[in-house]
Amino acid sequence: MPIQPPPAAHPSLFMPLNRPPRVHRPPKIGRNDPCWCGSGRKFKACHDGRERLPQFNHHHVAEAFRKELRRRYCSYAGEAGEPCGAEIIGAHTVQKEGGLRAISRAGKVYSLIATMGGLEKNGGRLDPRLVGIGDASVFPGFCSTHDNDLFKPIEDKDCAIGAWEALLFAYRAVSFEAFFKRAMLAVAPLFARLDEGLPVEDQELAQNMARNFHHGALAGEAGTRARKAAYDARVRARDANGFSYAWTRFNGLLPLVCCGAFLPDNDLTGRPLQRLAHGTGTFEQVTLNITSYGGQSVIVFGWTGGPEGPAERFVRSYQDLGDDDHAAAAVRLGLEYLENSYLSPAWWDALTNAERRRLVRHSIETHGPRTAAVSLGVRQPVPHLHLRVIDRGGSLPTPV
Repeated sequence: MPIQPPPAAHPSLFMPLNRPPRVHRPPKIGRNDPCWCGSGRKFKACHDGRERLPQFNHHHVAEAFRKELRRRYCSYAGEAGEPCGAEIIGAHTVQKEGGLRAISRAGKVYSLIATMGGLEKNGGRLDPRLVGIGDASVFPGFCSTHDNDLFKPIEDKDCAIGAWEALLFAYRAVSFEAFFKRAMLAVAPLFARLDEGLPVEDQELAQNMARNFHHGALAGEAGTRARKAAYDARVRARDANGFSYAWTRFNGLLPLVCCGAFLPDNDLTGRPLQRLAHGTGTFEQVTLNITSYGGQSVIVFGWTGGPEGPAERFVRSYQDLGDDDHAAAAVRLGLEYLENSYLSPAWWDALTNAERRRLVRHSIETHGPRTAAVSLGVRQPVPHLHLRVIDRGGSLPTPV
């Protein structure tokens, strides 16, 4: 029997999938007619003879995406905002000293960020790769002034996490997410070229896939940009009103650090919260940060949204876990929901190949919304992990 949605459920649970109308290639089309693909160009300047073109090299998409990820601006000022007057730097989303160094070996950690070359080499399998902690979790999204001064309260050797500190963790995560989504939208039009060199009978499917991707990129970027604008206002005013947070501290180091944001679709009991890409309403986001202070890992959630909304219900389902399950769930959340996650080499190398496959299989297999089974899987044990909760807090009542 399927798990039922909660009372006062998010409207997307009852709305149809929101996707662009399909395009169809007619049997006959005049060279001066509008092209069937919806590009707005004439057929003769678009799809006429496309099957005779050299096949599109998908590495062009990867290179264009890498180029967009090198575009430099300060997220605090905004991409088109007032100049900061300081150098744009490679800003760490996870602290280099503390979070990354604490789990590193010889100054390196394993990265979960996939590369096109790596996926091709490994037959589509995601294999974490070693990167230096100077490069791990870095993006050119802040100037030196704002990266140093704004985030100083959460960069020290210890951190008492209150509303302001949790807001800074969340702001760093949503800034990275907005940076990433902007880059994804910038390269989305290239997907319309993936049918170059393909037979005529395959072009319709390729174009509809490209339209769906572009549609999703537009929606994702718009939603992320709107959420970041709200965070911008809170941070500038140093006002945590309407912002909620929760944190848990452990008695040692988790083998993972991460920073990012996601839209929760099911809670950790498998209960549906919101159906991504369904309807046209606003989706709720959760930010997730895992780092460490003084040899003790801490997981910090941040979110906005109504009481008992999808974000709050998701975080509450984590809080409601037994103390013995929190550490394993924290690691699996980073593995399942965030690419911007980094692993301890000592821990990863001690796993068997079967254990590694079980831990990262959904990281590459699960595209788009997570199923209830994936959410339930977050609660499964993690090998070689024996930590307990020593403290927790936030804006929600602490479970008894």
